[in-house]
Amino acid sequence: MFNSLTLIKKPYSEQLFILSLTISPIFLLTVSGWMTRIVAVCALLAIYVFLKNLNSIRQSAYAYKNAFDIKLLSITFALPFIAILLGQVFRGQFSWAYYDSPLHIMICIFILWAMLKNSPRVVELMSYAFPIVTLLALTNILIHPNLFWGANRLSTQAIDPLEFGSLSLTFGLMSLISIKLHSNNSKLLTTYKLIGFCTGVYLSIASGSRTGWLAVPIIGLLWLYFDQAKFSHLKKLMAGIGIITVIISSYLLSDTVHQRAEIASKEILNYHWNDQNADTSVGARISFARIAVFLLEKKPMSGWGDGGFESVINDPALDFAVLPTKMTALTAGFHNDITANMVRSGVWGLISTLALFFVPAIFFMRILRSENKKLRDTAFLALAFLSCQFVSSLSMEILNLRYSASFYGLMLAIFCGQILFYKSQDAMLLNSQII
Repeated sequence: MFNSLTLIKKPYSEQLFILSLTISPIFLLTVSGWMTRIVAVCALLAIYVFLKNLNSIRQSAYAYKNAFDIKLLSITFALPFIAILLGQVFRGQFSWAYYDSPLHIMICIFILWAMLKNSPRVVELMSYAFPIVTLLALTNILIHPNLFWGANRLSTQAIDPLEFGSLSLTFGLMSLISIKLHSNNSKLLTTYKLIGFCTGVYLSIASGSRTGWLAVPIIGLLWLYFDQAKFSHLKKLMAGIGIITVIISSYLLSDTVHQRAEIASKEILNYHWNDQNADTSVGARISFARIAVFLLEKKPMSGWGDGGFESVINDPALDFAVLPTKMTALTAGFHNDITANMVRSGVWGLISTLALFFVPAIFFMRILRSENKKLRDTAFLALAFLSCQFVSSLSMEILNLRYSASFYGLMLAIFCGQILFYKSQDAMLLNSQII
């Protein structure tokens, strides 16, 4: 059983490694540059732990049916770096600046491997920090709101409203779901996590951002489908009705939610597939995707790099978009990770981005069928995080911004490493019983 004495008895390097992982999310929403620095610290400590315990880590990776999973996940973390390299090779143009965010994701491979060295309940310990993230952000806004974006779009000085709204919602949902991780839930702990959830939801609404909200019903449906031990068919039906009721109530009772939903639905319905479209928020994003497909067909193997398609921006095939929409795509990006990376690196960017979302998702969904409750609860929390990030990536780029890419890579490595560690422990226990 893991307790505070177990942590104290560990070597100092492992104590620092676990501590760095535990506190890693705390200042993401409030301190500029926090995540890129903490992921570097975590990676350096992970490299030291990995090299110092190489034999035991390799045994844990290969002796207990983790070999395929950890190899596949490691390759997945490296794919964005490889995609940039292949795109530049085919273009014959090389620039180190392209590797910044992919490198921050790739170094998380060491964190994934190092967590196989006796790292019990890291996710549970880290979950205590989730409400702190939202409460610090709320305090920051109350004391020093970032009004650069307008009084109706609140965020902190460290982050823009789109990312702020998405991440606030992510931490709010993880605060709520992480209650399942604790075997002995006190009323105080549950209240603390619920406060974190409510604060995260409030901050996301206050940001004026729609980004990430589609993840809420997705997570609810996953919860109903996989948590078979807790829900009968009748309870699942009632809970499903409850989720729909909450969504409808949010639409009817919140002016912000109502207004943003109305604007989005009108822009989708009014989009012209055979005519030119105005430069609206949702309409432009649809046009971005169509522009990206056109560019991929032109240069599937090399991609265009960043802003390298100016020569074809006025091609008649792109007449469905007005010039401001085209110039936004050219100068500010595509506001979508999948389209942005397939334009930047061709098919390599497309493959790497899809793999970075769906390979871990399949891994987590497999674990949801486990008989081990610790594995199921950790996998569901990981899947909730992944759902929020994937939905957000459809309307903004999270893998191409250094701090958000660092956050995504670090959290993914922690979740995957924790699950692989638990699997190793289960396999060791089973082997000892057989012997």
